[in-house]
Amino acid sequence: MRLTANEMKYLFQLKFNSLFEFSAPAYDDKQISELLTEAQFRVFLRRYNPLGNKYIKGAESDEQRKRDLEQLIRAGLYTSNGDPIPDGVSEISQSDVQGGVHPNGIFFDMPDDFLYALEEAVKLEDSTIESIVVPVTHDEYLANINNPFKKPYKRAVWRMEISRANHFDSGEEDSSTSKRTEIILPSGEVIEYYRLRYLAYPPNIVCNEYEPENQMHCILDGSLHRDIVDEAVSMAKAAVNPEEYQIGLSEQDRSN
Repeated sequence: MRLTANEMKYLFQLKFNSLFEFSAPAYDDKQISELLTEAQFRVFLRRYNPLGNKYIKGAESDEQRKRDLEQLIRAGLYTSNGDPIPDGVSEISQSDVQGGVHPNGIFFDMPDDFLYALEEAVKLEDSTIESIVVPVTHDEYLANINNPFKKPYKRAVWRMEISRANHFDSGEEDSSTSKRTEIILPSGEVIEYYRLRYLAYPPNIVCNEYEPENQMHCILDGSLHRDIVDEAVSMAKAAVNPEEYQIGLSEQDRSN
């Protein structure tokens, strides 16, 4: 059963107040929204990361896990010929800033809501088939880039991670610029298109009791809504009893 943001708020208040015999500290809409949003991300990470749950199940390990996160699965596309991006597909573009790119590499700006890649491929201009995209670390790059049997070739290109193009003086990334990734091609090859299936960052949950039309509901499957509320209650409880909260986290990890 799906819950609206305000319904999640009311359930949070009921459960949290009952822990303190209805004398719990009061939270306003903004505070509860922040708690629910953070709780949502924690629940999401436990579903995505198999090491974060008892049964070592990742995002698509079974039908339940697929349903849990299906609303966050999006498509992205880059085309070299500038064709319009189809409806429902997020645009990937070549970064304006290419400084620091590896030989035969290209920086791409990812969709604003991009979080984790699920499946990706490129089509090279002179190829009749797609090439798989293999994520590699910097150590793997150094070890294999000059190995003719392991470096990128027509059937498999590499992906490496890179920060956003701009940073503030403090060193923090400027979130007004896009997340980026680097695709490393075989020497002399040109990309025709790069396509991606990815997990999007879960949108914020916003409660608004006085202006219900301004609510922002949780888009995850309804089966997770009560788990999110329970996590938010646990987080609020941590402000009162941090030690008990840590014990609860350990028990939760064993049961998810």
